[in-house]
Amino acid sequence: MPVELIKKPIKVCIIIGEEISSTVVEEDINVPDVSPDIYKILYPSARVVIKNSETAADKIAVNGQVFIDVLYTADTEGRPLSSLNISADFNHTISMAGVKPRMSESVDVVVQHVDCHIINSRKINVKIIMDINCIVEDIYELEMPVDLRGSDYIQLLKEPLGIKGITGVNEERYGFKEIVQMDLEKPPVKEVLKTDFWTYIKDSQSMEGKMQIFGDIAYNILYNTEEGEIESISGEIPYSHFMEVPGADGDMESLAFAGVRESYIDVYEDAQGEKRNISINVFLDLKGKTFKYLRHEALADMYSPKWNIAMDIESYDVHEFLCKGMNSTVIKDTMKIKHGDPDVKKVIFMNAKPIVDEVKVMEDKVGIEGSVGVCILYKSSYSAEPLNYSTDQFPFKVMIDMPEVKTHMFSKTNCWVESVNHSVSGEDQIDIRVIVAVSAHIYKKTNKKFICNAEKKEEKKTDFDKLPAVTVYFVGKGDTLWKIAKKYNTTTEALVKYNNIENPDVINVGDKLLVLKNMRQ
Repeated sequence: MPVELIKKPIKVCIIIGEEISSTVVEEDINVPDVSPDIYKILYPSARVVIKNSETAADKIAVNGQVFIDVLYTADTEGRPLSSLNISADFNHTISMAGVKPRMSESVDVVVQHVDCHIINSRKINVKIIMDINCIVEDIYELEMPVDLRGSDYIQLLKEPLGIKGITGVNEERYGFKEIVQMDLEKPPVKEVLKTDFWTYIKDSQSMEGKMQIFGDIAYNILYNTEEGEIESISGEIPYSHFMEVPGADGDMESLAFAGVRESYIDVYEDAQGEKRNISINVFLDLKGKTFKYLRHEALADMYSPKWNIAMDIESYDVHEFLCKGMNSTVIKDTMKIKHGDPDVKKVIFMNAKPIVDEVKVMEDKVGIEGSVGVCILYKSSYSAEPLNYSTDQFPFKVMIDMPEVKTHMFSKTNCWVESVNHSVSGEDQIDIRVIVAVSAHIYKKTNKKFICNAEKKEEKKTDFDKLPAVTVYFVGKGDTLWKIAKKYNTTTEALVKYNNIENPDVINVGDKLLVLKNMRQ
């Protein structure tokens, strides 16, 4: 009778690799006819959106769009602030050995530098240098053998196997609108010059058939007033979203990821006829995963005292999600205005962006080191150049205590700025306070070996006349009843019975076991 393995599918993943690839996007920007000539570039910035990414043989194709904002002072009386806004598409290919089509890729972009110079008063050149960080996972179903059909005269060894499997994965586009009413002490809006949006996940919870994602949208809006002054408003919008995740339930662990796909604002009048109401529209790319620790009795070995059994055993490397952690640090420092630049009268706009330089996975903790680039647009008392811009870098280090973590494990990290504050403490210095938060998702690599195929061959031919009536076996280091029974072509039940063994799971080195001829087939 043929034998058939009974298998149970478990969804797992292996991290194929992680690569950071640099690319440059360069564009010439013409000043629109309705905009004034350029006198001085103050603040060039760029935001990147990944429109599409796809895995192929040993590579990942990335298609994205760069949104470029350039603040400049106009070559007119009073040097008013103006802005240029354009977008540019780009394509980039990242090489990674072992990547195959339809694997799961995660792409993140860090803008390292924006270089901008004036070609003439109506044209500028912008060069954006960015790092594209890509992690590729192979999410697949592992066929774990749990039993055998047609197992007459076949001994089965089942061992408990614990593995944290992926129970559900989903991606969604989520959009929402929020109406922000400006404080009365802020002057109304005449023209929006620049908007910045970013998002981060605060928590996620799994439940029956779905998961709930909790996050914040942070925004910073720079605008002109009717009086020709420059002002800014900033804030955070909390959001909560239910994402369908088939297979999820309330006792599972979950991970969520978010990125801003598209954002725009509309400014309209309030009841007093002043432009103080801002409609913020944001579209996010959300991704969620749920995990559960699965405990099964898996087939570890088999043999037959009567039949020859052929087995194929395959080895699988899997990355199991272990745990997640989060921590933050506060950067308190003083930003010095460069020698020769105009003094500081009032800070109009402040922006801070973190860049992770190194991630260290250590015993029971993860360390993240990097720097925060702080950009400040300020008003000076120098009438010839009333608006100026200054930048600086401030290092940070965050430790996350994670008791289960070991040095050989793999960490996927995320970093964001939770809040920024400033105060002018002198004509040439600004005190800053920035809260940087980091999260770490830890994966451990384990190797699993499974019987993938079994076949019953011909019947064993044993010459009983040549077997001794009794074989005395002394238990050695690493021996089990299963190994001894398999070696002597008998069964663990027979060894237990004829040797009066009380606990089949406990035998000691040096124990004497008797193997009788009639215990063998």
